[in-house]
Amino acid sequence: MSVTALPAPPLLGSILLAAARAHEDTRPTPASSGSAALDEEALNGGFRYGEITSITGASGTGKTLLVYHVIASHLLAFPIGEVAFIDSSGSFSPLRLRNVLVFRLQAKCQRESYQQSGYVYEKVQPNAEEAKQGFIDEATTMLDRVKVMRIFNFAGVIEAVGELSEMREDIPRVSGEAPRKMKDEIGDSEEELDEDEDPPAEQVSKDVGQVGLIVVDSITNVVGSLMAKSQTQGQALLASFMRSLHFLTSRHHICTVLTNAAVGLSASSNREYKRQPEDNVSVFSSTPGKPALGKTFTYLIDTSIFLSTIPKTANDAAIAYGNRGDASFFKKAIVLEVLKDRCGSREGRWATFEIFDEVKIVPC
Repeated sequence: MSVTALPAPPLLGSILLAAARAHEDTRPTPASSGSAALDEEALNGGFRYGEITSITGASGTGKTLLVYHVIASHLLAFPIGEVAFIDSSGSFSPLRLRNVLVFRLQAKCQRESYQQSGYVYEKVQPNAEEAKQGFIDEATTMLDRVKVMRIFNFAGVIEAVGELSEMREDIPRVSGEAPRKMKDEIGDSEEELDEDEDPPAEQVSKDVGQVGLIVVDSITNVVGSLMAKSQTQGQALLASFMRSLHFLTSRHHICTVLTNAAVGLSASSNREYKRQPEDNVSVFSSTPGKPALGKTFTYLIDTSIFLSTIPKTANDAAIAYGNRGDASFFKKAIVLEVLKDRCGSREGRWATFEIFDEVKIVPC
């Protein structure tokens, strides 16, 4: 006689609500973009933890710099927090990231000094060079918390995210509680702890500072080749991967940032082709382009950011769109637009900025 399994008891809505509120209360403050103006005008505080944010733009629009500032914000906010940087394009620059960290450390020190002194301007101290070297040393130390994974195919990205998920699942649920090892788990090292043996205190403290920021630069490089072979299969694999990434991101309040390429930036070679209104996503009619990987990708992320350039002034616009011979020489401003926001609070908002010295984001 077969025994029919009893159905699981239903969960009360009040219990689910209490669990959701408790989970939401632990969400960290959003990571800054490196500019208070951008955070306030367009991003409503910055890049949110527990969500996947995609940054789309052509080369030179500041995608990488925004990512580096988000990394700096995370490292500064969490002294033992770590970053997983999945580099699929081979463009990761530790020197530029260190320069961004130095800039942010200097800015933080100046703000604290201004708050203590009450003055907006202060004289340069005689030991300014020593202070700068101290910032460089501190920034170099902070780079030890950035784990760079050089991966050049989609299977490698899936494996890397799987490893990050396993690492986060090993974090103790209660403060001071050691992670439990599963019975069928096989350790990588020869010296393994017994199942009932607590790990050293150093290991537990290290687990508390696990990866809280994931960067994939860029998602287009590893998915584009799949799309070229089979659009249907590529979209299916991408959707499955993004669901896993979204679960990891939301469950552990991780700030996940993906960089994406922009398509449709140049006019079509087909003379009979006429650009349709849906081909452009920017609020500026003169700005062409849209995120790559198709419309489906937009529904797999929480926030979609689009970066583009426009002439900075009316005179620059006359040069850019006029019949002058020096049309390539005009000042540009970078526009950050929020194309999609799952919560709806930032959708349609935008702000403009410029980049100075490859590290500083200045609002226009």
